[in-house]
Amino acid sequence: MGRITLNLFIYLIIFLNFSCYSFSSSTTTLINNQLKKSPNLGIYVKNLTNGKVISSHNSNKKLIPASNQKILTTLCSLEYLGSDYKFDTFFFINNPSIKALDNKDINNISGRVDNFYVETRGDPTLTSRDLKKIVAFFKQNNLKVIEGNIILDNRYFEPPFYNKSWKKAWKGLAWAPHISSVSIDENYYKSEKSKELLITDRPLYLLGVKLKRELRRQGIRFKGNIILSKIPLKKKLNISNITYKHSSKDLIKIINIINKKSHNLYAENLFKKLSAKYNRTPGSWNSSAEFLSSFLSSNVGLDENTFNISDGSGLSRGNRISTKSMVSLLEFAKDKEYFSDFYKSLPLAGVEGTLVKRFKSKPLYKNLRAKTGYIYQVSSLSGYFKGKNGDLYAFSIIVNNYNYSVRPFIDKLLSKIYYQ
Repeated sequence: MGRITLNLFIYLIIFLNFSCYSFSSSTTTLINNQLKKSPNLGIYVKNLTNGKVISSHNSNKKLIPASNQKILTTLCSLEYLGSDYKFDTFFFINNPSIKALDNKDINNISGRVDNFYVETRGDPTLTSRDLKKIVAFFKQNNLKVIEGNIILDNRYFEPPFYNKSWKKAWKGLAWAPHISSVSIDENYYKSEKSKELLITDRPLYLLGVKLKRELRRQGIRFKGNIILSKIPLKKKLNISNITYKHSSKDLIKIINIINKKSHNLYAENLFKKLSAKYNRTPGSWNSSAEFLSSFLSSNVGLDENTFNISDGSGLSRGNRISTKSMVSLLEFAKDKEYFSDFYKSLPLAGVEGTLVKRFKSKPLYKNLRAKTGYIYQVSSLSGYFKGKNGDLYAFSIIVNNYNYSVRPFIDKLLSKIYYQ
């Protein structure tokens, strides 16, 4: 009996060692074969349930992440702003010609005002449908004539409105948008002649044009011009103001669009919003890069030498991060109260967003949530999946000097890890 038990024990040791070796050997072979095609490849996979590193190659090398950069931007925003944060835009009039009774009935206006003011604070989601409601509000408050100008505050974000590190050839393309302190209809407008859908490089001015048209459509006369200028504080604080505050949807709904659709316009507005709100200075590429870098080093605990920040969307080739640092960020998020919101904002494999056509078979189908990334010669994928053992895994795979062979490689690698 003792000999049988001993033999069984030895057999189990040999079997387990062989199984571990077989798994390790198979993944190593898979990675080595891929390196022949994609030598500039970074991999880091970690079991977040037991803390074990499962796979690692070039994991400390800084690589261009492409749209995986949006993971950094959205998590920093959730950390500081919260899931229910809203972008606000204020539309108001100061009316020196108010005919008030003992200065109490401030809504009893004569129908004429000097100027119409718009204080913008970074909302990228404003639409023409919203303008209809806004103008209707002022019409209900007896606004009939604007004697002066539509004045839009252009100081919330500082220029340039197009990131210097983006290619000049991209200008005019929807996925490389101009970023100003507001966006109307995602910067789109129709040509009056051809009715063709066009995109503007002057988002603030476009808001003024669409607002002017809506005012006139609802019978409110407008005599002046569209002016982009700082609005004096005394104008904002005038006690006779009639104000309409427009609020966006909750931040998590915007983040869902950013991560599922890889929405660059929303990501960059959110990126600049961070420095504008917390530094109380005009939001800029540089100050927001510093803000995000501080979050990664001070809050997450990343080594400053493992990342560079250039923008919020990942269009810039100046962005860099190691796959180990990316997984550390994903692990950091796991213990946050907003984790469930963030996790659900990532595309579900084979079902939605930028992963709708990938991972169409088990075990990763409907079991992996991750952010994709792609710019010229760069491909990335970072996120989470659950193993056969029920454990939660975080992973980051980034390849620079990309070729299309990496996609089936990622599928095979993560599938092998699932079955371990």
